[in-house]
Amino acid sequence: MNYLAQNLEGLRERYPALVQAVRENPGGLLTIVPSREGSPSATHEGRWVHSGYDPCREAQAWAEAQLLEWKAGELGVVLGVGLLYHVEALIARKPQGARLAVVVPNVAAFKDAASTRPMEAWINRVEWVWGMPVVMAEQLATKSAPLRFMTYGPAAYLHADTHRDLEAELRRIVAAKQGGRLHVTVVGPIYGGSLPIARHTVAALESLGHRVSWLDQSLHQASYEQFASCREPRHRLTMQSRFADLLSLGVITSLAEDPPDLVLALAQAPLNLAVLEHLRKKKFLTAMWFVENYRHLTYWQQLAGGYDYWFVIQQASCFEALKRAGARQVHYLPMAADPALHRPLELSEAEQVEYGADVSFVGAGYANRRTVLPGWLSKDWSFKLWGNEWDGADGLTSVLQRGGARIDTETCIKVFNATAVNLNLHSCAGEGLDPEADFVNPRTFELAACGAFQLVDERSLFPDLFAPKEMVRFTSVADVPSLTHTWLADSSGRREVAAAARRRVLAQHTYTHRMSELLAVIGMHQPDRIGAMVRGDRNAGVLGQRADAPPELAALLRRFLPGQRVELKDVAAQIKAKGAGRELAREELLILMLDSYRAETRDLV
Repeated sequence: MNYLAQNLEGLRERYPALVQAVRENPGGLLTIVPSREGSPSATHEGRWVHSGYDPCREAQAWAEAQLLEWKAGELGVVLGVGLLYHVEALIARKPQGARLAVVVPNVAAFKDAASTRPMEAWINRVEWVWGMPVVMAEQLATKSAPLRFMTYGPAAYLHADTHRDLEAELRRIVAAKQGGRLHVTVVGPIYGGSLPIARHTVAALESLGHRVSWLDQSLHQASYEQFASCREPRHRLTMQSRFADLLSLGVITSLAEDPPDLVLALAQAPLNLAVLEHLRKKKFLTAMWFVENYRHLTYWQQLAGGYDYWFVIQQASCFEALKRAGARQVHYLPMAADPALHRPLELSEAEQVEYGADVSFVGAGYANRRTVLPGWLSKDWSFKLWGNEWDGADGLTSVLQRGGARIDTETCIKVFNATAVNLNLHSCAGEGLDPEADFVNPRTFELAACGAFQLVDERSLFPDLFAPKEMVRFTSVADVPSLTHTWLADSSGRREVAAAARRRVLAQHTYTHRMSELLAVIGMHQPDRIGAMVRGDRNAGVLGQRADAPPELAALLRRFLPGQRVELKDVAAQIKAKGAGRELAREELLILMLDSYRAETRDLV
């Protein structure tokens, strides 16, 4: 039977371009094989795309799982084509008022499906989205409904790169359209490199108009470090661990007193697994921005299943490792700069003398840096080394500044601005360049934002972040002396490269960009919760204009500014404030009752 002709006939009127593309494509991406049940199944390069036993039953089970989240009014977006059993199962069960779209990254897979099974009964009830990622993202962004993504893994893996690019394009579009206001609690570490990043994160969220509760754990650093005086290492570790557990309980108390929409933790924040599981039971949404190399710091293995969302600075193997450890959602979110701090400075003559040099390096004394940096010293240029953990690096003692004391952000920025050639060598546990090279450190973005010239070791993620003309890179330790000679002699060239890098950072790589992206990702995966807030659907003006808003509620909402976000507790507070000395209406009493129930069920402690 010619299934293809019948199926395409159902699409001809609405999707003529898709029909033409399918006809012109040879297909053959999938290998069609009979299942044990008898219906056709498929494989790709030996890997099953549907069940080899009963693809219909498998599709029904998958669809039932999606229906637990899919709500009326949402556009369900399916990633993964295969033979479309799963799409047919969704169409048969979709919530009333919901719509369904399917992303088609490659029409060859669609042709294989349309040639194998009869689909004319339902094929025209699906909104088909196809083309390049940027085109598909624009199509989805114009849909007049919140998006609910549903990934059918066995088929989606064929086009993982396209799906990733599609999500990245959508993130940019959604981030640019954010108009709502969230309450975000940010939990930082007690100390360490992610502490300033937490502060930049807070500033970025506030600049976007969100209300931020900053739980600054660095206030407890002195107490935490007191346990270092324990002579027995196991005693020290036990006490520090118990102290971190106590701080975790303190976080719970803070959340109970002022519940946020999102709890965002930075790497090494004192939140243990028990607390994270408790927060999930209480319906708090949690996210971790893990701004560390996952190979060096491995405590994520115990916490992977505790956070709802993980945002990481690496891809591929990092994603796989976290998911194996139990993480449900893992997304790439690279480092950034804060242009309010990381900026060009006019230094005084005294500051130029104190902080300036032909060549500088700022950073901690990791093993590879101890090995490599002595070879970059030369009588042909002045060299200054800034940072801590350089004890025992005898070959660098003569250039080490301030006796190897840790320097603050302000000092770093002055060094960046005062130096002709800033060396940026990423850390690793080996003796040379990082063999993995799969993350980009904060220093890269901070130097660029300062308009400072840098020589940086090549990173696999650079093509997505900086163009070659914006960043001078090296692939060998031996190349650095000659590159240093070349660029020290070319001051105008240094200025040109540094200016291009700064323009790129300001346009794409600030903490404001990153927080917009982070909220866009969570909003796309939580369209009825964070997504609604980010879009502004919880604002008084939007709620009051909804067709299903009762007149009594619309009247209550008019007491608020149109652009003000309104929750149940806000309406209840307004009723209480205005209710003294008068009889409350029935709808007002109902709202007060619901708010009382909400407060009781959200009690954390």
